[in-house]
Amino acid sequence: MKKTLKILFATLAFAGMTAASWGAGVSLTFKGGQFWPSDSVFREVYKGGTVFGGELAMPLTGGLHLWAGAEYFGKSGLLPVSEEVTKVRIIPVYVGLRCHFGKSAVRPYLGAAAAYFLFKEENPLGSVSKSGFGYLGQAGLLVKVAGPLSFDIYGNYRACKLKTNDPDPLEANIGGFSGGAGLVFRF
Repeated sequence: MKKTLKILFATLAFAGMTAASWGAGVSLTFKGGQFWPSDSVFREVYKGGTVFGGELAMPLTGGLHLWAGAEYFGKSGLLPVSEEVTKVRIIPVYVGLRCHFGKSAVRPYLGAAAAYFLFKEENPLGSVSKSGFGYLGQAGLLVKVAGPLSFDIYGNYRACKLKTNDPDPLEANIGGFSGGAGLVFRF
């Protein structure tokens, strides 16, 4: 887990430095918030929790931006019947388009992205590692603070269903809502 986080933040830092060389409006965001799973079984076991990550946005034309990022959610819970400890980790990595509206100090935006979800769950019954494609939609407000610094208030919905190929297949809906805030650095 620590190795994954180090790789994630090193990648975002490298992307930010590369973006700085592109100049003119490229932004790097570090964000944190809360995740609320949409699946009732997932909510019963893990109840939701803290999510954090980073994003990179590069202007294409007008208010349209190429947008990429990754988030991390990790939590422990209790299995429903046996009440044994179970741990989950979900990392969506996404790329899409985001449209910024207006040119004032407060700018709303909407974004849609294709996402690749990395999922791992471990408990005394076994371990499952699976990955698959889904999508992510996000809406928010960028509030200019000073110079190249802005504040991002966002809400998003992500969707992904994963299926195991075991003799007794399982399906997991790992989507849900999240919301939070971020610090934006514009280059």
